[in-house]
Amino acid sequence: MNPHPANKLPNLRRRVNRARRFPTNTCPASRHLHAMADALAGRGDYPMLRDEPEHCAGSIYAVLEALWKARTRLAQLEPAEAA
Repeated sequence: MNPHPANKLPNLRRRVNRARRFPTNTCPASRHLHAMADALAGRGDYPMLRDEPEHCAGSIYAVLEALWKARTRLAQLEPAEAA
């Protein structure tokens, strides 16, 4: 299956880099996740995944928690759609 051009790695990477506003919208976990993604996209390897998988998992979980909480909060702020 060929992904939509917007979902190809170079496009995703460019969009992430545009969205990053250090330090206002980043945290250590999101910056670590960004480093992991850049390494995996470029070399296909990130030694910390082998050497310290718990640390990597912690960063992923922290970013997911923040993302899902933000989405929940945004949904609460949005006006209800008319039926």
